Amino acid sequence: MGKADLHIHTTYSYDGTANVREVLESAVRAGLDVIAITDHNKIQGALEARDLCAGYGVEVIPGVEVTTREGHLVALFVEKIIPVGMSAIDTLLHIREMGGLAIAAHPQQPVPNSITLHSIHKALEHPLAREALLGIEVCNMNPSHSPYNRHSQQIADTLPLASIGASDAHMASMIGAGITHFDGHTAQELRQAIQGRATRPEQINHENPQRVFFHWLRLYLCQKLSR
Repeated sequence: MGKADLHIHTTYSYDGTANVREVLESAVRAGLDVIAITDHNKIQGALEARDLCAGYGVEVIPGVEVTTREGHLVALFVEKIIPVGMSAIDTLLHIREMGGLAIAAHPQQPVPNSITLHSIHKALEHPLAREALLGIEVCNMNPSHSPYNRHSQQIADTLPLASIGASDAHMASMIGAGITHFDGHTAQELRQAIQGRATRPEQINHENPQRVFFHWLRLYLCQKLSR
């Protein structure tokens, strides 16, 4: 079985603290086969990582965490930025046109930018948008979201979407804290598993969310002060 972490941020995100090489090094330490770099509304880090990844033995899927009017969607297998602030359906249509697929990020959670169940249902009722929306995060290890993973799983159990585990890492030490298992070891085999709803999420890191948050905050503030 392959292991993937499909929601990772670098310093190209305003709140990321690990550069691209640090992300790749951490992915190797975590024993991952595939990672997705999904910076907030930016693609540069993902493309840089893809250019460098052969030297690390980890395959990189270029992606973006897109801010829609209805919350965040993680777009995978895309190579250009996606316009910010569109409806979820229009964003999904854009992802589809680019040959990508989308994952509903931290769904129906009482925190900012979580996509709602209503928006997910609307997208799945749309004949073209549902061709792009193929996954839903049920294990997101960002300390803002991890307390609600059980609720996300309950939602996912009612939907025809692949269950995704991811770290939503904003620092190197969190990479691999949430993973997606799939048959095979390549990005293409992972894509096939998502399309076939044959993925299995797993939570690896059980560290206290408050401790994770304060660790990130220290890194973030040190990084800002050093600039």
